[in-house]
Amino acid sequence: MQIQGKVAVITGAARGFGKRLAEVIVAKGGKVVLGDILEEGTQVAEQLNKQAKAKVAVFHHCDVRDFAQINSLVSRAIQEFGGLDIMVNNAGIGGSIIWHETNGDSISRTIDINLKAPIEGTRLAVRYFQKNKRPGCVVNVASMMAFFPAEFGSLYGATKSGVVNFTASCATLARMDTPVRVNAVAPNFADTAMVKDAVYRENNALLEMNGILTVDEVVDQMVRCIEDEELVGDTIKLIPGKLPAVHKGRKAVPSGVLTSAKL
Repeated sequence: MQIQGKVAVITGAARGFGKRLAEVIVAKGGKVVLGDILEEGTQVAEQLNKQAKAKVAVFHHCDVRDFAQINSLVSRAIQEFGGLDIMVNNAGIGGSIIWHETNGDSISRTIDINLKAPIEGTRLAVRYFQKNKRPGCVVNVASMMAFFPAEFGSLYGATKSGVVNFTASCATLARMDTPVRVNAVAPNFADTAMVKDAVYRENNALLEMNGILTVDEVVDQMVRCIEDEELVGDTIKLIPGKLPAVHKGRKAVPSGVLTSAKL
């Protein structure tokens, strides 16, 4: 999919991957709705509009734990820019407390933000694309912890494994009469505020041992998920110092359950 002229919704867009992806999409001629609980997203949108000398971005407060607020992002895209073409489920949280030392509320919050919200964001986008016969794409953000279990990230890794499996299970959506491509990126530690806040200060050796990705390295692959029509239900693995690799795990195959699929 070419980004020029397309409309994207990005969750977690006030900082990190989301902010940088918004800048790239606008630079390529697209428009963006920025969702985040951080009000600094307002300044991000204002700066993008100032640079473009046109209205190409709007900020919309969104707590992805509330499905109605995710739906409001889609509605805002339609209201402001006439539709939706790209859904980016980027919002996520890490955590600096070992999972068994936390409580049920914290566990639920991690699952709600990291797993349930991407599923809901994808569901809303797919329903919109199908209803309006508008081919689209979805980008989910997973993590290398989906593939390498870590004692300090059991819950986080479980949610990201779910994102990878969910993304692979969406592969056959690309075969429907109105095709929808769903892909994901799975970065290792990257130079974001979330990583810096989540990794124990005394364990910063983890970053030195494994290396750290730049934000642009990750965003480049998010853009690839949008533009590369060959990617369908795939997850791109990102490890510092190595070339990006498309995960070769099993993906869903046509079963006849999606009756409008081109079997």
